[in-house]
Amino acid sequence: LLYEQGRIDFAEVGTSSVARLEYEGSPLAGELRVNPELSLAYVGFNVQMPPFDDPKVRQALTLAVDRAKIARVTYEGRLVQAKGILPPGMPGYDETLEGLPYDPEQARRLLAESRYAGKMPRLVFYTTGGGDAVLLQEVWQEELGLEVELRQVVWADFLKGLDERRYPIFALGWIADYPDPQDFLEVLFRTGSPSNHTGYSNPEVDRLLEQAAVEQVEEKRLALYRQAERLIVADAPIIPLTHGVTYSLTKPYVRGLQVTPMGVLDLSTVWIEGRP
Repeated sequence: LLYEQGRIDFAEVGTSSVARLEYEGSPLAGELRVNPELSLAYVGFNVQMPPFDDPKVRQALTLAVDRAKIARVTYEGRLVQAKGILPPGMPGYDETLEGLPYDPEQARRLLAESRYAGKMPRLVFYTTGGGDAVLLQEVWQEELGLEVELRQVVWADFLKGLDERRYPIFALGWIADYPDPQDFLEVLFRTGSPSNHTGYSNPEVDRLLEQAAVEQVEEKRLALYRQAERLIVADAPIIPLTHGVTYSLTKPYVRGLQVTPMGVLDLSTVWIEGRP
């Protein structure tokens, strides 16, 4: 409101307000900026618990989910489909990584080949409410014939359960603390990391992460992280769903302002030119 009144020159915009700014004829449409956010929304599997100790089960549940449709329809294209773990705008982001595709038939074949074929237990999915849990519950029930129970937990208890690795399936998100792939790949997937809530452990991934941590040549370092990411995505300890997007308004007379994927505004580069 302050922005529309001309009292401030920059404002962040919630996704619920974007539609009224984008319509043809909106006086603010030309002032709307869309920027990537270094974040990931995902569903995690506890790989130490059955049936998720079988990679084929995890891969099957991933293949059954049409993530492109979730981004396009559920979120009206306001979020970006996650094909991997690292978000666009992150150093080392792999544009060629396609991840596991949407393939319900292959998902059913993998379930039939798994150690739990014909004896899949009820899946218990923990969430703090909202998000994509209900949609995924329906997909897994309809496409794979699985019984899925949703359990909603208050945030404080949810965090405690994550730390204790009590949840077979859980919905979670991660936002970068700093713009580096280490803050996603090592923090979330290295063996023994406190934030590795899936219990995932892959010696080859650990080796690549250890090499990347001490590599001095930046391009080689990022290549190691890309290799690790591909291995993690293939193992499917999580289903990457969406990457965040931020929206903001900037007056046309504000020059030199860049909104980074971390949301940082460097005002030292900004000047005002031609303010009415």
